[in-house]
Amino acid sequence: MRIETDGRPATAPELFSTYGHFTAMQVRGGGVQGLTNHLDRLDSAHRELFGRALPGDRVRDLVRHALAGTADASVRVMLRDAEHVLVSVGDPHDPPTGPQRLCSVPYLRPFAHLKHLGGFAQLEWARRVRLDGYDDALLTAPDGAVAESSTANIGFFRPDGSVVWPDAPHLHGTAMRLVEASTPSARHRVHADDVAGFAGAFLVSSLGVVAVASVDDLTLPDAGPLVAGVVERLAAVPWEEV
Repeated sequence: MRIETDGRPATAPELFSTYGHFTAMQVRGGGVQGLTNHLDRLDSAHRELFGRALPGDRVRDLVRHALAGTADASVRVMLRDAEHVLVSVGDPHDPPTGPQRLCSVPYLRPFAHLKHLGGFAQLEWARRVRLDGYDDALLTAPDGAVAESSTANIGFFRPDGSVVWPDAPHLHGTAMRLVEASTPSARHRVHADDVAGFAGAFLVSSLGVVAVASVDDLTLPDAGPLVAGVVERLAAVPWEEV
């Protein structure tokens, strides 16, 4: 992994603060799908946390410098203070290859609208449910309202292929925004008891789209064709050159 701060090799003290915000993206062929969404989210979070804008052109220049010609990679852009932009470049990642089994847990991310650093609790819930044989944790409110998975947005299919996004506190993901722009979508409160009434579900993040096989003990309908439609429409979205 290569890590730079403002275009130079990062120093150890720059790597340890858990305050700040970030975005994670997949680079393929030197491009990022939804790059504008990533830059907009970074700027919005930076204004909220540090009171100043974060120019997208500056971020693109620093990501391009850190890539150093690497065509395919996983990239994180992290801001731990108002001034310094840290970029890490690692091996590319792909979405899971099979439908995911989710276990609901009683947790909502604090300040869920921000992609902030220090996400111990959600990752710990994910680790614990994997020990029980599940693939990921499904974060839920005290009343059982569904929010998101530990690292992805969840969408539920109606029979016509349109998508219902849970409106409990969640991160408005960059890939979720691409799905909203290409697939009829609505936001409603989704309670655990409502899940059985949908035609299936999927997870979406910068890694891609994957079907949900089950939530707790409930097996969901096979949404393969509906998921394939989402994937096909996403594939038509141009990748923006860094």
